[in-house]
Amino acid sequence: MYLRIHIENFALAAALRFQPRQRNGPVALVDAQGRVFECNTAAQAKDILPGMSMARALARCSSLQIINQDKQAERAAKRILWNASWQITSQIELGEAEDHGCATLELVRPDLQKLTTQVEHLLDTLRRYALPARAGLAVTPEWAAFAAIATERYGFKILASERRARELMSFLPLPVLEILSAEHCKILEGWGIQTLAGLANLPRQALGERIGPIGLKAWDILNGREKRVLRFSEIEPDYSERFDLEDPLSDLEGICFLVARAAEALELQLEQAGKMARSVFLCLKLEDRTTQQKAIRLPEATSRADLLERLLRNYLEQLKLKAPVNFLQLSIEPVDPLSRQAGLFDRSVRNPWRLQETLDQLAGLVGPDAFGCPRTIDTHHPDRFELEPLCTESSDPDPDNSVDEKAPPLMGPPLRRFHPPLRAKVLLRQRRPIHIETSLVKGAVPSCYGPYCLSGDWANKDLWAFAEWDVEIEAAGTFCLRREAERWQLIGAYD
Repeated sequence: MYLRIHIENFALAAALRFQPRQRNGPVALVDAQGRVFECNTAAQAKDILPGMSMARALARCSSLQIINQDKQAERAAKRILWNASWQITSQIELGEAEDHGCATLELVRPDLQKLTTQVEHLLDTLRRYALPARAGLAVTPEWAAFAAIATERYGFKILASERRARELMSFLPLPVLEILSAEHCKILEGWGIQTLAGLANLPRQALGERIGPIGLKAWDILNGREKRVLRFSEIEPDYSERFDLEDPLSDLEGICFLVARAAEALELQLEQAGKMARSVFLCLKLEDRTTQQKAIRLPEATSRADLLERLLRNYLEQLKLKAPVNFLQLSIEPVDPLSRQAGLFDRSVRNPWRLQETLDQLAGLVGPDAFGCPRTIDTHHPDRFELEPLCTESSDPDPDNSVDEKAPPLMGPPLRRFHPPLRAKVLLRQRRPIHIETSLVKGAVPSCYGPYCLSGDWANKDLWAFAEWDVEIEAAGTFCLRREAERWQLIGAYD
């Protein structure tokens, strides 16, 4: 059997996916010659017809919205149609010329109950991508096309027998059969033939004698004698979505709408190819000829469009555009899914995507260099560190950070450093502190050890040198006191 997927007004629907503001009211798509190529139902109600000149169409409807035919948008929509159809079978023929918005699938002994569920899912997928589709199933490709045309939008009609097909053809007019020209239809109407069923009931030989080979082929199609071999299509995977905008966008919601559309199309491509996205690249070109680019390595590989959209939306909310956007491209780096069994003692982030969103929001508030994970610097200075970007991935432990078994054991209580250190007033006796006063603690010093003199970076302009004491303050605890030049600081407390 054959399954036919038909997208009505395919070129118009593909172009409207990139034009979110032009969905309501009468809309017409014009070709390179300036003639109406396709129009929506609202435009047809205003007597706008394909082939009409743009001036005549505007004369009939002054509120008519005109958009140009977009071949790139049609290729992207055709890729979506192929990827969605591939979820049912890989034997797919994509339509060309007049049938460029159709796909014919060859099925071998299908389970109708299972197939119905799959087709409903396929139609719902195309609905999410703003492609108005309908489906038909029959024993020949042409009958399946009749079923798809006759059903309602997002509907599925099954012609399980020849009798059902003939019943349907009794309601279909002659122009539905595309091989019949307007002249052929006029001749047949002169004979009193108004429907495809009436044409199918004519004698084959007499029809061929009067109309020629076209009449013979039409009779064979309508009576199920035409045995056409499908030409299966293959589309190379493309992990990028591009939008050339006729009407530049400057508002955040419009840009996010296009990002969501691109992420959904890429999700379908990843599902078809069995891949996952490891990183994402966003490129925005503005009307002032400047470019904004952003590469984001994802917290973990995924194929979910909603996660990509949320991550990119956080970036766009922080972006200040100086001019409207007239080009948008979203690309991903595909990788194979990673199967990894979590160990019992592994430390990982419970929700890396939520953590990444929080980090992006913090970066927008305080800047990306104002927070991170502290890492000590390889120097003799006891309090030097730098901030590393927080990692949202679960990874194996770094062997360089492991404890060297040959190193001497760590001894003494841990020191909790104050950041920043506390300024202190110190009373000395015989060059040793006997009383300390800070904003946190104050009191006499019954005992102290030191000084421990430290210095470094002698060859650099950042020369440093200071002396430290371990002091006990009455009723407060044990602390580390530092003297640098004439400045005293309490730098930490011992546990």
